[in-house]
Amino acid sequence: MEQTPSSYRPVSRTRPKLKIPLIGNMLGGGGGPKPSTDEPHPLTKTIIPVIIAIALIAFGIDYFTKSNAPKTSFRGQGEVIEAAFNGKILKKWYNVIPPKNDVEYIVEIMNDKKERRVISFLNEKSTIGDFILPYNSISKKENSKNITVKRYFKKDTVLALKY
Repeated sequence: MEQTPSSYRPVSRTRPKLKIPLIGNMLGGGGGPKPSTDEPHPLTKTIIPVIIAIALIAFGIDYFTKSNAPKTSFRGQGEVIEAAFNGKILKKWYNVIPPKNDVEYIVEIMNDKKERRVISFLNEKSTIGDFILPYNSISKKENSKNITVKRYFKKDTVLALKY
């Protein structure tokens, strides 16, 4: 018996294409009507504005964090000794400088006027990094090598800078 196109029966039914939740018919699956080529894709109206809004928010956050960045920085022996500062320590980190593996302690403070300052103790040879911790207060007078660290549960510590 010869099969004709009208008598051909598939062995099983074709199963419908799976749809992705919240995206729907993006990949061409499903048995719904196909949009014409003149119509824009349905996601163009929903997802593209959301992506643009997220990008604008990210650029706004980046702009405002850069505008609130530290205004003044003191680096090295001459600048730190001449500077006068008084404020609360926000951050403390260090850089290891090869080839001698010198440690440079960097402290970010906020003074009473809400100004941020970055102080870099480059080539400083005392143990200042052990005593300066975030949320403590730090103060220094102009043209002095003594730094006073005010801590919560211990007496105020006066550290002498050694270069």
